[in-house]
Amino acid sequence: VSFNTGYNSQSTFRDFSFVPQRGLDFLGFDAGGRRQPPKGATDPAVVKTPSQTEAFGESIRNVWTPVPTAVTPNFGASVNFGGRLGGDNAPLGYVLSANLNRETEATPNRFFQIILDQSGLAETSQTVRQATSLVDLGGIANFALRLGSSNKIGWKNLYTRNAEELVSNAINYSPLDGIGGSQSVYQVRYVTRTLTQSQLTGDHLFNRLLGSRLEWKVTAAQANRDEPENRSLIYQKDQVDTAYYLSSSRQGNFWFRFLRDQVRNAQIDWSTPIARLLGDGSVFKFGVLGKLRNRQFEASRYRTQFDVGQRDPLLFLPPERLLSPEALSPGLLRLDRLTSAALPYEADDNLNAYYAMLDVPVRPWLRLVGGVRREDWALDIYDLRKDTLPPVTTRRNNDVLPSMNATLKLSERQNLRLAAYATVARPDPREVTSDSYESVSGDCNSIGLRTLQRTTIRNADIRWERYPRAGEILAVSAFAKNFTDPIVELIGLDDGKCVYRPQNATSATLRGLEFEIRRGLTFLPGVLKQVSAGLNLTVVSSSATIPSGNFSADAVPIARKLRLQGQSDQIANLNLLYATLDGRFEVSVLGNYFSNRNFRYGDVTPVTVGGVVTPLVLPDTFEEGRFTLDAKLRRRIGRTNVTLSARNLTDNERSFVQDGVMGKQVVGYLRPGVGVSLGVGYALR
Repeated sequence: VSFNTGYNSQSTFRDFSFVPQRGLDFLGFDAGGRRQPPKGATDPAVVKTPSQTEAFGESIRNVWTPVPTAVTPNFGASVNFGGRLGGDNAPLGYVLSANLNRETEATPNRFFQIILDQSGLAETSQTVRQATSLVDLGGIANFALRLGSSNKIGWKNLYTRNAEELVSNAINYSPLDGIGGSQSVYQVRYVTRTLTQSQLTGDHLFNRLLGSRLEWKVTAAQANRDEPENRSLIYQKDQVDTAYYLSSSRQGNFWFRFLRDQVRNAQIDWSTPIARLLGDGSVFKFGVLGKLRNRQFEASRYRTQFDVGQRDPLLFLPPERLLSPEALSPGLLRLDRLTSAALPYEADDNLNAYYAMLDVPVRPWLRLVGGVRREDWALDIYDLRKDTLPPVTTRRNNDVLPSMNATLKLSERQNLRLAAYATVARPDPREVTSDSYESVSGDCNSIGLRTLQRTTIRNADIRWERYPRAGEILAVSAFAKNFTDPIVELIGLDDGKCVYRPQNATSATLRGLEFEIRRGLTFLPGVLKQVSAGLNLTVVSSSATIPSGNFSADAVPIARKLRLQGQSDQIANLNLLYATLDGRFEVSVLGNYFSNRNFRYGDVTPVTVGGVVTPLVLPDTFEEGRFTLDAKLRRRIGRTNVTLSARNLTDNERSFVQDGVMGKQVVGYLRPGVGVSLGVGYALR
């Protein structure tokens, strides 16, 4: 049984606006109010008359600016219980576990802006004060039954639930919208994510059938993502105004989104020794896998419209008073459903796979493992807005994926490993739809791309490793990857508004070296034997070819070569560990560094200059590299374990920049703060 509490320098004991939790909220379940209005109220055929729109508005939870309250320390608890029942002939082992964690993440000054041309002028700049209440609840129940010495049956069960509620107020400046002044944006978003999975497994040894082994798994799982609230209101203040009023040009949005994934898996693996054919230790193995995945996605989006004059006294009211039953009256508020976004769909995402492999010790110093895997992927996406349901998007890919591995034993403590293999990366169904979504009010919409294709990857690596002593390693690796149609994310324009969207790059390459060392510092004079150190350093060279289309009959497509998205050129991890010989006391320090990396590519958009359409390359966004330092102390006293952890001791901020004709400009800034947590665990026996 364990308990823990945590402190963050940016949020704990500071005053922020967040929705107070009550009742079932503490466990991540809605205690009331955070839900989509009744089905009939959101039906476009029903929300027509003034009285119906009034009822719709009153059914939405009217919480926008909770009274600022001091953020309490984080809290967590867990319990783990296990054991064995029955005799030696048919023992039943079991493990039961449950955990609960609650915390509030708060940011007093998150900043971001969007620059969509080379002039360096921001389309929008936003400073945000926000707080997010998080609840994580989970549990496992695993059982294993051994029947004799040759059979074992397992049953594994998993449940996780995450609830996240955001309350934010942002000051937004839009110098390019022709209005000037600023906007005050209020947003409340509530999202829950759940996963339930049950898996039945079997492991059977057939000694009379060449000593072969049969393993099988049957899995059923369901994942839900429910967003019954994502609502925002935008107030504006022009240069002549002294107070904010509800904007008539930038209406508020009300999103309702519900996703359900159901997955059914079945897998069988059979292996048999083939010592008579290829020598002692040789094994042949083959297997099949079938996965059926069905997704159902329901969504709707509404926009507010008040039928009163601009700067009407009513529009100067704060959100809670503006949307109160007393202020709402028939004919005043109109909620228009937008059919160009929040598109409901259903998807069948299925996979069949087959493989065969050989594991052969060719010589005492050489072992070869090789095989081939075939994967047949079928994706069908149906547009639920239509009366008929033909697939609006279909994918059919049959991939043959070979693999070859070799291990050379250079000595008792040294190995040389070589590998070459093929893999694929497939898009999520959401990325292959036309659905549009604004997660954070004022940010760009995220949209899918119906022509998106899967990525194929060719991999190769070589690794030399040496083990001086138990728990120590010295290794050097070189690796290479070639991507065809890698999936990347771009920021661009759609109907004059900024969007994030996926796209297939033409190709990409990655080459790298990795150095790893972990050993005790006993060779240094005066250093205790219990001190050890580790270093992992990776140096990478990468490039991706990002294409663009023709914008005129005689235009030549642009093909840019950029660093692979999300990949740093240097990554380093350092750790120091001191532990007493009896294991009762332990201190560790962890340092992590990564260099600048491309966070999001700028798209190429057509611009008309002098009657000629020419391509304009939008600036790329980079995440600046940083170093972080973490530490952990553990002390065991009898049956009690006490841990003290600290994260981000350097208190470095996350910073995002764009590099255009105006030079380097910060487009995103966030300081997560220093986190300190204290945990106490007690073993019952």
